[in-house]
Amino acid sequence: MHSTSTIPHPAHVPAARVVDFDIYQPLQPNLDFHASWKALQDSTLPDVVWTPHNGGHWMVLRGRLVSQVLSDYSRFSNRTVLVPKETAGEAYRLLPLSLDPPAHAPFRNLLSKGLSPQAVSKVESAIRTLTIGLIEGFRLKGQCNFTHDFAEQLPIRIFMQIVALPLADMPRLKYLADQFTRPDGSMEFKDVRKNFQAYIAPVIHERRGTDGTDMLSRMINGKVNDRPLTDEEAANLCIQVLVGGLDTVVNFLGFVMLFLARDPVARRTLAAQPTQIGVAINELARRFPLVTVGREVIRDMDYEGVPLKQGEMIVAPTILHGLDETENPAALAVDFKRETVQHSTFGNGSHTCPGAHLARTETRILIEEWLARIPEFAVASGFEITYTGGIVGSVNTLPLTWEVNSTRDLTPIGVTA
Repeated sequence: MHSTSTIPHPAHVPAARVVDFDIYQPLQPNLDFHASWKALQDSTLPDVVWTPHNGGHWMVLRGRLVSQVLSDYSRFSNRTVLVPKETAGEAYRLLPLSLDPPAHAPFRNLLSKGLSPQAVSKVESAIRTLTIGLIEGFRLKGQCNFTHDFAEQLPIRIFMQIVALPLADMPRLKYLADQFTRPDGSMEFKDVRKNFQAYIAPVIHERRGTDGTDMLSRMINGKVNDRPLTDEEAANLCIQVLVGGLDTVVNFLGFVMLFLARDPVARRTLAAQPTQIGVAINELARRFPLVTVGREVIRDMDYEGVPLKQGEMIVAPTILHGLDETENPAALAVDFKRETVQHSTFGNGSHTCPGAHLARTETRILIEEWLARIPEFAVASGFEITYTGGIVGSVNTLPLTWEVNSTRDLTPIGVTA
């Protein structure tokens, strides 16, 4: 569980840089998830601040600094990416995320092959088939809990297919992934890792030395620097893949569909021009980023006018890059014709998210097939949308309603009738 206590600011931290802000509880009264972060950015605070929450850490509030911290491994190491450093950070030292270049490259290559555009193209038909099946499962009901009925189904089921793990294990693994990204206090970080290791150890043993073509088998039997992975390395790599694959896309889909449910102009534009959906997703990614990660300061330095000390943590909220008015004018508006789209939604530098293409593909297919079947929909009347902060923000529950049209042409997008 993240720390609920605060610590006094160290002597080298100027009092003017201290802000009472907890990344796990960022929501402000009467503001949604992104507006809460935006309010922090639009305040009179300096561009680099320090918070006493979660062990105490620095935080950057501008897009250019978010990009810089995420990509400049000569000053900001990937060794620790979560706060609090001593608990979450220690437990989440996984491969390849916790390695800096060039050491991370061989491990990254093993992971990336399973999520490359070529690999994703092989499951695109399965993504579309499952998307259609899920939508048709509730379309004639005129309502659904999008979070449970779709967002927690499509990306996780597809991911479980990619890694060849039983669907029956999905709830257990999703719960563990959530305890890293949005801890609810039911398990300590060290126990989350132990449970992941206990799960993955027999999988590694079973698949070691086989010619399996699934993503985990290929990683487990891969090589780094011409040598086989150790069991510990294989476990680290597999756990990193599981956490990434079971959480981020689920929550991004929730934010996208909440927006479309509330904005009839946007959804009608995409429904009328489905060929533009792929381009529109980049703007949606800019507007609805949800990841907040950190880096460990490598050495004492002066950074943007403040003294950073070796070993301190500095957090780079990807949310604040896409919402930065200095890089994206009218940042809270969604503009599918925006000429320049600047964001760090999928990270920056050597650790840019390897699953970005899969995320874009699943989002594109969802919007295509949903709007072809349910072009008009809204959030259920009277329901209050709530959010949860953390390493990955989320829409907690999203009930949608629509009028049923049983005679709509249901030919899948891109398929000739």
